[in-house]
Amino acid sequence: MKAHRVVRGLLQNSSFPSFLMLVLLIILNAIIQPGFFSFQVFRMNFMTFTPLILVSLAQATVILVGAVDLSLGAGISLVTVVMASLMQNSTLSMVLVTALGVAAALFLSFFNGFFIGYIGPPPLIMTFATSTMWFGTALLIMPTPGGHIPQAYYMIYGKTLAGFIPVPVLILLVAVAFCLLLGRIKAFRHLYAVGGSERAARASGISVTGTKIFAFLVSGVFIALAALCVVGQTATGDARSGQGFTLNSVAAAVIGGIAFSGGKGNYVGAIIGGIILGLLINIIYFANITSFYQEFMKGIIIIVALLFGAVPRLRRELSHH
Repeated sequence: MKAHRVVRGLLQNSSFPSFLMLVLLIILNAIIQPGFFSFQVFRMNFMTFTPLILVSLAQATVILVGAVDLSLGAGISLVTVVMASLMQNSTLSMVLVTALGVAAALFLSFFNGFFIGYIGPPPLIMTFATSTMWFGTALLIMPTPGGHIPQAYYMIYGKTLAGFIPVPVLILLVAVAFCLLLGRIKAFRHLYAVGGSERAARASGISVTGTKIFAFLVSGVFIALAALCVVGQTATGDARSGQGFTLNSVAAAVIGGIAFSGGKGNYVGAIIGGIILGLLINIIYFANITSFYQEFMKGIIIIVALLFGAVPRLRRELSHH
């Protein structure tokens, strides 16, 4: 009886379908990618996966509160361009410009949260507008890829600490620790209440406006980390470097079981969703499949995730009739 309850709990967990897909894609990658379980391949994969996982966490945070951020990718581009245009070889310059990049990411997110919270435009429209603003500003600063990122800076991203912890994995561990810390904060639990029903949350005395701003600021932390990873990975500034992250972050959140209507899901699912997309890109590359099918397969996986996620809800509805 106890085992039956455990199984039923797993099946009803919003992250369980994505976990099954993750296992399947790991098996496929192990078959297709040479040395998939070797440390070197593990390190290289997470150099690519880490920014995607971080933007998945950023987007999941915003979706939980009932919003969406279409400016996420353009924000990353703007941060990388600002950093590449200002950074010099001195340690002080690298530290100050990194701090400026983090502050810029937080400001961009706060800007979205403030206007959505206080003025009330639809998040889809507001963040679409700011995405064009951030992208235009990035192009104005740096029309073509370039700038300067010191070798001492970007080499850090590819290093391994203590002989077995790649820096990208360490960054993810910091993000996970931040997620665990958030789970203990009352303001974070308000995200679920506001995402589930703004009217009910307001009636319960929760500040809907403050909660939305908080959600975007938390998202900004993950965006800042993702931007630093992109700078370390590309070693340049590029106004188009973040373009692919926006829709991928939405896809990863949905695949990970985050309800697009808000109020349901968790960070575990978002992390799994980000890894799934990374593994999918690997499979397409090593199977020599044309990039056109990457988007097609991504769409299929999202649909499958939605179907799996709908099974528990359909079973509950059928049991009531």
